[in-house]
Amino acid sequence: MENRLTGRDPERLFVALKLPEEQGRLLGQEAAALSSRLKFAKWTYPDDYHITLQFLGDTPAAQIPALLAALKVISAGQEPFRLRLGEWGTFGAPESPRVLWAGISGELERLQELQRNVVSATSALGFKTEKRSYSPHLTLARKYRDERVFSTGLLSDMRGGSDKIENNCSVKDWTVDAFVVYATRMHAIPMYEMIGKMSFF
Repeated sequence: MENRLTGRDPERLFVALKLPEEQGRLLGQEAAALSSRLKFAKWTYPDDYHITLQFLGDTPAAQIPALLAALKVISAGQEPFRLRLGEWGTFGAPESPRVLWAGISGELERLQELQRNVVSATSALGFKTEKRSYSPHLTLARKYRDERVFSTGLLSDMRGGSDKIENNCSVKDWTVDAFVVYATRMHAIPMYEMIGKMSFF
């Protein structure tokens, strides 16, 4: 990490909540079971499951220490909260979506407050704020490529007509007690490398 932080090349960064291992494993199992029957160009590697708080983009290495310091100030004043894996949905054209995602429920007001705090802290450092409204989710797959027309009914049928994870009380929710800064490593598996973790205590 030290070499990357002091190198000359910029890092493509974003701030996110990392999905815990158990929830990621089970979500990945269901996605893998569907991937042979539901044709998307790319399915997300389970270790890369995350809920984005803010995309930062290409960031000069010299700016990263100040970024991490500003985010640590936020984490120090944050209380843990609970989130839950929810139903699946899509972005893009209903018949040929560009993104398949898993939704989030739980203490969403706390999540939105954290996201606003992250945006505020990074804006002060010159990072741009996205204009679109915040929509927390976990990206499962991208670019629908099946000859069949996609529909919510097709997705429901393939998933057995119910949300399997949502009905599994032992794994459907978790406590958020930290957020992270990821660097993107194109073509690597996993594609996202954590370069900073901000715990709430």
